[in-house]
Amino acid sequence: LEPTMNVLAICNFDMKFIYAYVGVPGRAHDTKVLTHCAKNEPFFPHPPNGKYYLVDSGYPTRTGYLGPHRRVRYHLDQFARGGPPSNTRELFNRRHSGLRTVIERTFGVWKAKWRILDRKHPKYGLTKWIKLVTATMALHNFIRDSHREDSDFVRWQEREAYHIHGDDGDDNDGDGDDDDDDD
Repeated sequence: LEPTMNVLAICNFDMKFIYAYVGVPGRAHDTKVLTHCAKNEPFFPHPPNGKYYLVDSGYPTRTGYLGPHRRVRYHLDQFARGGPPSNTRELFNRRHSGLRTVIERTFGVWKAKWRILDRKHPKYGLTKWIKLVTATMALHNFIRDSHREDSDFVRWQEREAYHIHGDDGDDNDGDGDDDDDDD
């Protein structure tokens, strides 16, 4: 088996990486990595008082970190197949999942733009991978800041309306279109 490497990344709603901890062995648990970074990394951006990072179910909900309800529908495709939320926990999870799509879209842009990150490319040592990941994240942010109409960002941004509004037929943006098509 080929060794894997995890990346702990924090993204903002502008699809930019605001923090990354690169080079963690793939078998490390997400919570352990986050706890290490929060306690030991001098540049870790702790959430301001009264604010939260949205985290997935791999992390516990604790002060500053808001995860979904467990054992309740969460992923947007579950709502698309099973109808709208039927209680407050499902509604919370649907909205949480809709907001968290920014993570998937940010990683989608990043991986689409930097194909060297694809596993099919030549194998590099851990030190080189850490440099490649870090450099491409910095370039990702530079492109986002300096070229707002970059085609990769535009393509992945267009998925936002679908993910947030389109899967349950709600017209939450008030434009008269239920946004349930992805074109």
